Amino acid sequence: MKFAVLPAAGKSSRMGRPKLALPLGDRTILEHVIAALRQAKVEHILVVVGPHVAELAVLAESAGASVYSVAEPPAGMRGTIEHGLRWLEERFRPQPEDAWLLALADHPALDASIVQQLESAYAVHPQFSIVIPTYRGRRGHPTLFAWKHVAAIHAYPAELGLNTYIRRHVAETLEVPVDNASVLWDIDTPEDYEWLRQNWPCPSAGERPA
Repeated sequence: MKFAVLPAAGKSSRMGRPKLALPLGDRTILEHVIAALRQAKVEHILVVVGPHVAELAVLAESAGASVYSVAEPPAGMRGTIEHGLRWLEERFRPQPEDAWLLALADHPALDASIVQQLESAYAVHPQFSIVIPTYRGRRGHPTLFAWKHVAAIHAYPAELGLNTYIRRHVAETLEVPVDNASVLWDIDTPEDYEWLRQNWPCPSAGERPA
């Protein structure tokens, strides 16, 4: 089975408004990410939302994702992700070799072909259980994990993020070079949004500001 967790319980403090509901072309930012995952044939897509962004639940469900609404805002992205992983565990009982994607909901230029490249690399190189796309040597998103890491993530010190977890599992991590810079593109600020909006639907035609 293939799973994806989209943490969508952040407060968008740098944007100043709920960024995942912002329009980009004919869809919202969140809907673009879900559409790419569906195109990549991810079986179970879960969006985790907080009470302060309850409107995202309707967007996510209409786009074909499942939704888990937490009663209290989680303590950061790590907490949001773990809520989602527990929800999936309870409902689907994934096997250790099943794959799950950490897909950031503010990466609207996500390309289904990138997801498929990660899945192919995971299938061809079973000695690796974490797979990350890179563009010109820089790591991007989404990240693919074998489900066997979930128990260790739950036990990992709460104050540490998943980036630290990945760095401590370097021998199990495979980097997959891709020729698509969108793996690096997220939306955090009004300037990020405006650049992507102006270059949509072909952001590769522009040059993303640093």
